[in-house]
Amino acid sequence: MELGHLFRGAYKGKKVLVTGHTGFKGSWLCHWLDKMGANVLGYSLEPKYTPNHFSILNSNINSVIGDIRDKEKVNQTIINFQPEVIFHLAAQPLVRYSYSEPVETFETNIMGTINLLESVRLMKRKVSLVIITTDKCYQNLEKNYGYKETDRLGGYDPYSNSKACTELVTQSYVNSFFNLDNYSTSHN
Repeated sequence: MELGHLFRGAYKGKKVLVTGHTGFKGSWLCHWLDKMGANVLGYSLEPKYTPNHFSILNSNINSVIGDIRDKEKVNQTIINFQPEVIFHLAAQPLVRYSYSEPVETFETNIMGTINLLESVRLMKRKVSLVIITTDKCYQNLEKNYGYKETDRLGGYDPYSNSKACTELVTQSYVNSFFNLDNYSTSHN
């Protein structure tokens, strides 16, 4: 099934890197990008379970097995592939696990994002970067409404807090290194 016409063909023939491609959302994203004609490279840890969604989909993509905390491997993957688009989904995604492994959670979610942002900052070519996060990054007010990007960041558990920190790190990089006023003079 060829779906290259979706999104007006925006991904057809594009080099797209997806971090966290072996997870549930990442595997779906890769599957759809593949069907839209993108040249997809995934970067992620091995799937934890068998069977898993990534293996079941059996998408026609290339795969690098690596840890987002490995700065050198992340950088080398990006240098070698030279993506035009990056979707960053790699994360430690579980609230309960974050209580037993808070350091791993903070390292993965914050430093993993920094590793990716640093590699993009050093790229010489134009790249579009989409960082995927969660509504858990917002302060939980126990109200029955969907959170908005203007809501206050927060989170008392390690997972939620790490995702709020990821939002702050991303904002810092946008303001410091990817400011739209400096596009094409200091960054692409």
